[in-house]
This record gives sequence, structure tokens and C-alpha cells, in this order.
Amino acid sequence: MGLVLKHVEQSKSGSWQYRRRVPKDVSEVITKREFKRKLGDSRKEALAAYPQVHAQVEREIEAAKRRLAGAAAASGPGASEREAYAEALRRRADLITKGATEEALELTADALADSFPQDGYEPLGAPPVARHTVNLLRLGPERYRPPEPTLGDALRLYLKEHLKADSPETDSRVVGLARRVVEAAIAAIGRDPLLTSITREDARAVRDHMLDRVKATGRGTGEKVSAATVSRELAILSAVVNFAKVEFGMPDTMPNPFSRLPVARVAKGQGQKASEKRDPLPSAVLTKTRARVLANAAPELALIWRMVEGTGCRLAEVTGLLVEDVATEGEFPHLRIEPNALRTLKTTSSRRRVPLVGDALEAAIEAQRLAREGVMLFPTYGRKRGSDAASAALMKHLRQVSADEKHVIHSLRHNMKDRLILAEVSSLDQNLILGHALGGVGDRVYGGDVAKLRQTTKAMRKALGLPAVDAEAQS
Repeated sequence: MGLVLKHVEQSKSGSWQYRRRVPKDVSEVITKREFKRKLGDSRKEALAAYPQVHAQVEREIEAAKRRLAGAAAASGPGASEREAYAEALRRRADLITKGATEEALELTADALADSFPQDGYEPLGAPPVARHTVNLLRLGPERYRPPEPTLGDALRLYLKEHLKADSPETDSRVVGLARRVVEAAIAAIGRDPLLTSITREDARAVRDHMLDRVKATGRGTGEKVSAATVSRELAILSAVVNFAKVEFGMPDTMPNPFSRLPVARVAKGQGQKASEKRDPLPSAVLTKTRARVLANAAPELALIWRMVEGTGCRLAEVTGLLVEDVATEGEFPHLRIEPNALRTLKTTSSRRRVPLVGDALEAAIEAQRLAREGVMLFPTYGRKRGSDAASAALMKHLRQVSADEKHVIHSLRHNMKDRLILAEVSSLDQNLILGHALGGVGDRVYGGDVAKLRQTTKAMRKALGLPAVDAEAQS
């Protein structure tokens, strides 16, 4: 009885081999007729070797398909000159791999050029890939250099290399935002400009165009986008250009026209101050919403609410906790806020130890007892975009109590900030608890975790109206 494996057969000599015809749709890239690999002299050897051989062939076919897709994109009407050049360079490399001599390359170039009308030595009306192929075959990449990169080229490189847009792990919203911002800038400039040709005047035109937009959620009120939104978008543009400068090997002296472009003063007060975007939840709203969440929400969601309310952490910081990040025993129970594979942190100062006291400590202990598979503290929400799901679910309860757009889940951080201020907690301790930027070098560098936890625990208990712990018990 033979092996029941796809593309496997037994040769006349009795050995087992993998044989598979090259699919027609990739025959332009994989020029051989078939894949043929020996698997072994026995069925046992063939079974052991098959998975690796089959996977390798599948990878070759997929790579060929990507190559053809890239060639089609580079030959399409929307392709950039650099994409066309890269495809032409690949075609030249293929000819050299197949043994083409310099004379053969020249003859191939002449034949390709002759398929178009001629103007002396240059083909007329040739698509970019054909034009670049002719020149590369005649001159080589040393003498025929790639075209200068444009802002569109910078975007494509940024999406591919920095954001890894093709990876299933990449947040599609981040990719979409970067694409929209850069494409809007290209539209505002009126062309896809060379990076070296973008002036400060072009950048100001982009900024003014951004400031003149009306919010999509304006409901017909004509409300303009905020200066803060435009600042974030210009920061993305600046990051794209900076990344391109490094990756394209452009000189450090080349200025970035989108860097430090003034927005707020040009907007003349348009938009809101950071402190006006969100309000703390009024006492009545907070009490009613908490009651609704604890009575009606799923257990995990209720625990998340209690921990956010009782620590002032960002929602994503709580939903992204690992089990090992929660210390509920010992002298100073706390949360360890660190970046992990599921979520980054907003700033460097966000890395911190947050005291667990009162109801937040009880909620953390209950969370540790949840049934789970894996390392996340909250199995349902400890995933990509889990904080978004938790926010949406909690907002449904909050909106049953308050329709004020400034009342959101992030308002709980503002509530904690107010409690700390009213308890006359020092700015340093406030920043240590909330993860805000610290002041001087001494505040950022000096002091051990235990000393900081001792002080912030004392501050947190005071802010929440809990009795101070006996000093002797803490010493």
C-alpha cells in the first residue's frame, strides 16, 4: 500500500520522491517544468521529510506570486518611478542569473527599445518599467541610478518596513491613518513631490488645508477639526519623512519641512485645550454608572472598571495586564505597568508601579482567581484591540447615565487626578501614579521602586479617603 500524500510517488528504484508541476500562473518566474525532490528510500523517511519539502515548495510558489503581483503593480498606471525601477532591476538580475552576458543584455535592450517608436536612442511612449529596463540593461545600475524618492515612495516604505502593513498583527487603523494623512498632503500640494523638493511653504499649505477641514461628526454644524488633531497628523508626516531620510540614505542636512510646524497659534484658539477634552465624572454620574456596571456587566468588565477607577490607570494598561504584572501580596500591593507583546505604552514615563489599595486591590485579587488559559489577567479583553472592546462595552453603561460627550471611560483618570489634587498630594507622586512625565533628572532617575511605592501608596490611600497604614507596620 502506497503513501497517501499529495505530490508523492514511488520511483522505479523504490525510493520516494516529491514531484509537482510548476503552476502556469508562476511559470514566468519559476522557469523549470516541475519541482522534484527525493524524500527517502523508505516510507518512514518519506513521511518524515514530506512536511519540510512541501512547505519549501509552497513558499517558492508564494514568493513567485508575490513577485508577479509586485511586477504587475510596478507596471500599473499608479506605480511610482522607483517601483518601476525596482522591477526593471529584478528583470535585469533574472537575465544575469540565467547566464546572460553583457552583449546579450545589450541585445535584449535593443530588442525591447525597438518595440516602441524611437527618438534617436530613446524609446518613445514606453511604460516606466520598459524604459528603466532598457536603460539598466544598457548602462547597469552603477551608471543608471534609481529615481529620487517622492513623498508617495516614503509612504510606501513606511507602511512596509516600519508599520509592517502586511502583517496580520498590525493594527489596520494605524496603517489607514498614515495612508490617509500622507495622501491628503499629496493632494494639498497638488502633486507627488520629490522629498528634496518639498518646501516649508508646501508644508504650511498642507497644514492650512488640514485646519480648514470640517469634522466628519460635525452633524452639519461646520465645526472644524481641532489644532491638536492637525498636530498629530503633521507628526505622522514628519515621522514618514524622517524614516525615509534614513532608509533612502538621504543626507542628514536635508531639512524636514513638516518638523515643528506651528499649529496652535495659526489656528487662533481653534479646538480645545487638553484639559477641556474630557471631564471628570460628576459624583452622581460616577455612582450611578458604577452601580450599573457592577449589576449588569460581565464579571471581567466589572473588575476592569473597579481597577481603572481605583488606580487611575489607562483602560488599555489594565486590559493588557499579564497575571505576573499583579502583586497582591507583600508590603505594598501594586500593578506593574510595562509594555508587552499585546500593547505598548503611551510614553516612557508610563512604565511604573501603581499602588493597589481599597476596592482596586480587592478587584485585582478577584481577577487573579478568574478561570483562564494563557498569561493575560483578563482572558476576554487581553488581546489585540481588547481595550477598544472593553471601552465600547463600558460606554454603553455610561451613556445610560450621561449623554455628555466629555464623559467617557478615560474620565476616570481625571477623577483620580482630582482626588490626588484635593488630597494635596505632591506633583511628583501624582505623576508617579498616573504615569505622566516626571520633572527633573533626579525625579526620573533616582529612588528605588520600594521607596516610590511606599510614598505613592501613602498618597493613594489619602486620595481615596482610606486610613493611613501604621508606620511601624511598613518599616
